[in-house]
Amino acid sequence: MTGLKPQLFVFGILILSYFSTANQDHPDPKVEKPTLLVLGGTPSTMDIIDQLPASIRESYQVISFNRPGFGGTVPSEMTKEKLFELAKNAGLKKNDFGVIGISGGAPLAILLADEFNLKHCGVISGMVSNEAYFRFAELTFTADFFIPATQSYEQFAEVVMGFPNLEAIVTQAGAETREEALLASYNELNFILSEDFYSTLDNREIPIVWWHGENDKNVALQSVELFLKDFKNATLHVISDTDHEINAIEFMELLLSEWN
Repeated sequence: MTGLKPQLFVFGILILSYFSTANQDHPDPKVEKPTLLVLGGTPSTMDIIDQLPASIRESYQVISFNRPGFGGTVPSEMTKEKLFELAKNAGLKKNDFGVIGISGGAPLAILLADEFNLKHCGVISGMVSNEAYFRFAELTFTADFFIPATQSYEQFAEVVMGFPNLEAIVTQAGAETREEALLASYNELNFILSEDFYSTLDNREIPIVWWHGENDKNVALQSVELFLKDFKNATLHVISDTDHEINAIEFMELLLSEWN
């Protein structure tokens, strides 16, 4: 392993990504590779693809997209219709191979797995539904900004402006200003924490494989257990003695090995 590089998704997760130049395979370009959609936390950009090791990028057609306000795009309210359009424009098709959602990208991944009838849906340290999160919110330290995220932007911004890592939020959002980064983050959190977020989900039998830290204080393990009770084919792997900051690459590779 060479070039170990940490990256912080500030509302979400620490990703330890690496790039290895040794013994790289060069697959036949004529062979069609399975499409894998990867969605980072809140905030993050489609540059997450560049953080993946060659072993993944060369084995799959890896795609992603910038959600509204991230990666230099214009902040706007997220809707399910907009989410589906962004995924389609990124190259996602019906019955494609799979999606992996990290932290705040998890709820989006589940909606897309349902809408596009994907074969696989993987989650790493994921966010859950409004009901499941707030049932055990007292076990987390994120409630202080998730509560205002369900209210007004002004309330959310007032809380987040006091964060010691505010500049990291701007950087991870790929935004030019604090205001754009905060508005984009608010819009996404407000969307995924809406009470009716999963109301249109057609298929509660989506095969979901979920990895979550035993000591996660961003999203309590108890919230995940409650949330997944509604999904018949969900598998939860608990990572012992671990919080929200994990090496997401390691668990992406575990997901992919399980699916192949």
